[in-house]
Amino acid sequence: MNGLSPAELRVTTVTTDAGFESLKTAWKVMASSSAVPSIFLSHEWFDAAWAWRRLDSTLLLHVVRRGESVIGILPLIRSHGPRHRARRLELLTVPDTQLSDLVAASGDVTQVAEALAVELSSRRDWDVLDLSYLSPHSGSILAFCPALAKRGLCPSESDGGLNRFIPLNGTWIDYYSKRSRRLKKGNNLAANRLKKAGNVRVEWLRADTCDHSQLGRAVDVAIDISARSWKRLTGSSLDQPGPRAFILKLSDAARELGWLSIWLMHLDARPVAMEYQLIDGVNVHALRSDFAEGLEEISPGSYLFRHLLQSSYGQGFDRYYMGPGDNSYKLRWTDQGEPLRRVIVYNRTLRGRLARLREVLIKPILRAARDRISLARNTASKDDLAESVDK
Repeated sequence: MNGLSPAELRVTTVTTDAGFESLKTAWKVMASSSAVPSIFLSHEWFDAAWAWRRLDSTLLLHVVRRGESVIGILPLIRSHGPRHRARRLELLTVPDTQLSDLVAASGDVTQVAEALAVELSSRRDWDVLDLSYLSPHSGSILAFCPALAKRGLCPSESDGGLNRFIPLNGTWIDYYSKRSRRLKKGNNLAANRLKKAGNVRVEWLRADTCDHSQLGRAVDVAIDISARSWKRLTGSSLDQPGPRAFILKLSDAARELGWLSIWLMHLDARPVAMEYQLIDGVNVHALRSDFAEGLEEISPGSYLFRHLLQSSYGQGFDRYYMGPGDNSYKLRWTDQGEPLRRVIVYNRTLRGRLARLREVLIKPILRAARDRISLARNTASKDDLAESVDK
C-alpha cells in the first residue's frame, strides 16, 4: 500500500455519462480485487442502474485518485425531492440490487475511505447519506463509516435483512426431501392444474448456450410477461420507462459477459411466466420473476420456480440467491441467507441534525409508546373477555 495520507489523495466528482464511461477500465480492476467481489459492484451493473435512476436523480460519482490513477469510487446519486426536505445522497441502487459498496481494491480501501470521509465531512451541500445493501465485510462498514464517525458525523447502522439463498452444491433429492409437506403438496397441485390447462413447455436460455438473437427475443418476452403481471400496477414492471431502460442496458452487457440467464414458461403457445437471472461464476442471482395476471389459480410461477431450481442442481453452481427481503415464499424454500447492513449518515447541517433527531431519537420513542399502548389495549380486551366469560 502506498504511504500517502488522505490529504495527498485527490477526490473529484463525476456527474456526466462520458465521465462515467471513462472510468470503466479502472472500475473493472478495482471491482475484481475488492474485499467482496461481485457482479453488483461492476461498472456494467451501476451503468444499468443509472439508466433507471437518471429519471429521478443526479449522478455524483466520488472518485479518489492517487496521482493520475483511480484507486476508489463511491457511486452516489442525489435523489430529487421537495426543497424543504433533507438533501439526500444515496448509493446508486435499484430494487433489484442485492449488494452495494464503495469500489476499491482491498489493499487501498482504508486510504480510499479516509479520503472520501475528509471530502464528505467538509461539505455542507448534503444532509443525509444512505448506504444500503452492504455486506458486514464491506469497505463501507469496516473503513468508510468509522472514518466518517471519526470526523464528527453520525453513522446509524441497522439490520438490512438477508439476501436469502439456496445451496446448490448438494443434490436436489437431498434438498427437496427436507422441504415441508405443505410445500410439496402445493407444488404437486400446481403441476396438476397446469397439465389440465394445456401443454407446458419450459425454456432455459443462457449467454453461453444461445446466440444473441435468441437472447434478445427472450428479453423481449420477459418484458412482455412482466407488463402483463400484477406489478404493472406498482410501476415496477419491466415495461415502465425506468425498469425497461435498466433491463435493456443490463441485458446487453450481461449477454456479452456471459452472465445472462432467462427462464421462460409457455402454456400451449403463450408465454406465461419468466425468471431473469445473472450468473456470477458459481452463483445464480435471481433478479425478476413474473407471471401473467389472471393465472393465479394454476400457479405458473410456482411451477416454473420448482422446475428451474431442480434443473439448477448438478450444473456446477454453489448458491441460488433469491434477493433481499423475507417474502413468505422465500421462507418456504430456505432458512439461509447472507446478512446485509444499512447505514444512514447524518451531516452536521441544520437539516442533517433535525433528520437525525427525528429518525434516531423521536421516532423510536413514539414507536415504543405506540407499542405499549397497543399491548395495554390487548391486555384490557383479554381481561374484559375473561370477565364476561366468568359472568
